[in-house]
Amino acid sequence: MDYSSKRMRRGIEPIVAAILLIVITVVAAVLLYFWFSGYLSATTTRVSQISAPEEAQIIGVNYAPTSNYLVVFLQNVGQIPITIAQAYILNSTTLNVVCSLAISGYTPLPSSVSSTSGPVSSVSTVTIGGSGAVAIFLGLSGCSLSPNTIYVVKLVTARGTQITYEFST
Repeated sequence: MDYSSKRMRRGIEPIVAAILLIVITVVAAVLLYFWFSGYLSATTTRVSQISAPEEAQIIGVNYAPTSNYLVVFLQNVGQIPITIAQAYILNSTTLNVVCSLAISGYTPLPSSVSSTSGPVSSVSTVTIGGSGAVAIFLGLSGCSLSPNTIYVVKLVTARGTQITYEFST
């Protein structure tokens, strides 16, 4: 057997093969790192948006017995907009539900109801750092509040956060 023919049939040198394997491994690791870091940052952003707490406070409540409206003035002090989905009026001593009302969109405020800071429009969504009023018409639900009685209004957001405030009629 001829030495030169044996040499031609041989594969690549072991050093070249080792370098090729290292280069392929490094390229694969870099691609995997970029894919995984992009995935993690997107996931972290989504989780932080989901876990951002809704924070709101009720500033005051105005009950107009002649028009049967309950207007709840609130302020968003959190980092995300809040949408009020449900309102409850509770007996303050027993905390039994007196009225349960679904909030849907814009309800115009009656002219008999005003804010100390000027005219306010009714909203169901309060922007970040904003304030608004939720007008609840009690006549449609057959709900009536007794005069000179203490109640608790509980607003529930679309995400389930509860905001309570005690008021008297």
